[in-house]
Amino acid sequence: MVKCPKCGGNVESPIKTWRFSSRKTAKTGEKSKIIMGIFECPSCKARFRAALEPDTAPEERVSIKNMVERIKGIRGELMQTLKNLREKIKTLETERANLMIEIEKLRKVAESRVVALESEVSMLREEVKSLRELLGYTEDLEK
Repeated sequence: MVKCPKCGGNVESPIKTWRFSSRKTAKTGEKSKIIMGIFECPSCKARFRAALEPDTAPEERVSIKNMVERIKGIRGELMQTLKNLREKIKTLETERANLMIEIEKLRKVAESRVVALESEVSMLREEVKSLRELLGYTEDLEK
């Protein structure tokens, strides 16, 4: 059991362990093997490294129950993420539909303005033609 350096709580099992040889030799003259582990405090969620007792095997410290709990936590987070993404997709689809309706309305307004301007231009051309006939203005017609 290791104490958390941040809050002082007890952490029972490491998330990950590995072995390595120490640079210092033991009293017997052999290099000692140290087992290091990465721990996560259950109360403050801080992660830290610490050396483990060499007499306990890492398989004994890492329990299946802890792994199942972690997997359930990860699954819950993934389900929440999936739920959030589905909500965002639904919101975006609704917004897209509203924008398509707005685009269609703007297109209809623009088309009606085009029709109105075309009719106004044709009326102005007719007026120009009739004014030229009234005034007897034939110079531009011959060019």
